[in-house]
Amino acid sequence: MSASRICLLAATALGGVLTPTASCWAQAYGAAGIVEHNDLRWFEPVELDIDGQMPRRDAGYFASMDKLYWATINPKVEIGHEGLTVDSERIYRAPSNPLALLALQQVEALDFIDNLQENLEYSGIQFVIANTKGTDSLSDDVTMTFNTAPFATVAQLETAISDFNNLQANIDANLQVRVGGEPTPYQVRNGIRDALPDAGFAWGERYAFGYSDGERGWMVEILDGPESTAGGTWGAGEAGPYTSQSGTDVYGPDPYFLSDLQDDNGDGIGDGDGELGAVDLFALGFGSVAVNFNLPTPDFLDGYRDYFDNSAGVGTTTGPIMYVGNYGTVESDLSVVDIGNNPGATRVEIDDAIIAIQDYDDEASDPPTVDPNETALDSLLAIMLNEVNSAGTIIGGLDEEDQVTLGIFFGNALNSIAALQAAQNVLAAANAGMVPPNQLDGQIAAVNNALVAFNAALAGIVLEVEDGAGGNNQNVNVNEQVRQPDDLDGNGQAGVFRVLADIDGDGVIEPGEIIGIINNFGDLHTFNVFFDQVTVRNRTEIDGVELMRMHELSTRHKMQQGRWDDLRLTYGVRFLSVRDEFYFRGLGSILGRTTVETDLQNQIVGPQVGLKWTRRDGPWNFVLEGRGMMGYNIVDADQYGIFGEEAIPGALNRSAVARTTTSVDGDRFDEFSPVAELRAQLQYRIAESISLQAGYTAKYVGNIHRGSTATAWNAPDFGIYDRKGDLFTNGLTFGVELRH
Repeated sequence: MSASRICLLAATALGGVLTPTASCWAQAYGAAGIVEHNDLRWFEPVELDIDGQMPRRDAGYFASMDKLYWATINPKVEIGHEGLTVDSERIYRAPSNPLALLALQQVEALDFIDNLQENLEYSGIQFVIANTKGTDSLSDDVTMTFNTAPFATVAQLETAISDFNNLQANIDANLQVRVGGEPTPYQVRNGIRDALPDAGFAWGERYAFGYSDGERGWMVEILDGPESTAGGTWGAGEAGPYTSQSGTDVYGPDPYFLSDLQDDNGDGIGDGDGELGAVDLFALGFGSVAVNFNLPTPDFLDGYRDYFDNSAGVGTTTGPIMYVGNYGTVESDLSVVDIGNNPGATRVEIDDAIIAIQDYDDEASDPPTVDPNETALDSLLAIMLNEVNSAGTIIGGLDEEDQVTLGIFFGNALNSIAALQAAQNVLAAANAGMVPPNQLDGQIAAVNNALVAFNAALAGIVLEVEDGAGGNNQNVNVNEQVRQPDDLDGNGQAGVFRVLADIDGDGVIEPGEIIGIINNFGDLHTFNVFFDQVTVRNRTEIDGVELMRMHELSTRHKMQQGRWDDLRLTYGVRFLSVRDEFYFRGLGSILGRTTVETDLQNQIVGPQVGLKWTRRDGPWNFVLEGRGMMGYNIVDADQYGIFGEEAIPGALNRSAVARTTTSVDGDRFDEFSPVAELRAQLQYRIAESISLQAGYTAKYVGNIHRGSTATAWNAPDFGIYDRKGDLFTNGLTFGVELRH
């Protein structure tokens, strides 16, 4: 055999001996076996960064921290009982049939009314045929106008209406003739029907640490999730602070449209300054944000209202927010006091002063027989001053508010008299004590106007004398904002009937001889709840802990230029907490400040499995991972509510029965809540043990209870619904991974 062949065979034999060693080394590379720590690996590759691939070690400890920027999708939330509509308030009401017919009979007696049609046109009364749908006229459907042409008199019309309404066929069909023309109420829906439209992004953190020997290991992951918030403030005007007058003598919303022209800090300049700032809050009394509550009784929001000046009968002055019961405002119906029926009361007036200025005018005007003497005019001025000063003394016995109001008139009267006397003295001094005629006409007119105005302002002041000789005098303003309910049924009795009797036995029943008062329930009015301003907030926080075992499978091969795939199987246990807090605040309306906070704590625990695929390409890693959990969800619900801080039962412009109600409620629910999570991540190794990473995470949780959907809009104590839904949160992640 030639020498060259001998060398070739020797080389082949040597290669055959060494081949199993290289194969075992390749299979054991990266493992925790003997080969990993054996210094006899003859052909171990040199670790050089030739193609951008850093030396790497899969075995060892690792830790990562990610910054999360996630958004949580919120459910569509309706503020108020979902889907509930109510009739709008009836500002004007049609009279009852008996009252309308009585009015027609009175008009018929007038000489200039010739027939029934002219009577109907003059009075503005019309009759319609309506489908009453039972007894509630609010739900009437007017089918047609009742034909009144065949009738010549009111008596004939009355008979025809009675015959129609008593006909059995019409009763069965719920058809009835009634007075028409009343504006038809519209259906009031909840004003805020999508209170949480925005999925707000928020920051959070995610931490992970563990150990892997290259094939198996363990991992702990902690989620300190973002606190996602959503909500808003709604209402007419800018969303400024509540214009509460609680810091003043008058409690409640300010009855005006607060704007930049308002002098907030009282410096005399309307520049929108002061604590309230330049806010615009619409507060004329009727509100702007409708919230319909599920009521415990159909008439829960019924009460006596005061929208009208009863002396005018038509035209609302202010809305229900202008309440005057315990903390009233200056808007009022004037209550006339009959001094004649109150013998212990004496009217305060300055009639003698007015007579004196008229006599003064006669003396000082042309053509007098002689120029008036200064002494004669001074006597008339003395009468005026005495009357005005006496009234001023009485004013001093009133409360401070009335003193300020009436003091203006008092001061004007004194000043005008003083100006007249000064002008008189000048003329008398220049004319030997005589006052030329027609020289003081302007001053006389000013005094007369001031005295007449002052006398009118004093019309509400009476001097009350206690029974018995030597009683003490007490000054009272009888026009002190006395409110009267609106006479809605038109019977002339606003809110109550006063039962009179001849108490003193003199044979005459006088207005003051009242033996009883009966409530006139025909004047009850059904209010709507329209808040001036509504604020809604929702906060969702997601936290959790995972403890996982890992098993890794590798398809890498060193001969592929550093490119391979890893597949990791994980399994373990997971705890996930989803806390959802809902808060509502309504300001204004017939209820006043109303708040509710519902806090739902979802605590989910269960087994979890996951699969993680990694494509490694040099310093780059692309990771795609999915996790799933079968969770047992223990839901803890808590609710705190205050209904109607200004609900005063029985007061004007308030419900007759509703009152301020504080409620604390709670419940527990058990659910099965599946959890699914998807992650996509890109990593770049900047050193052997440091990698930067960024990616996307999406998380779905089923059968979650949330505060917004769990809030029951029941008056007066809210409530908690057993309602479940889904939660979806997703967003970006940015972080770093360390290996050792």
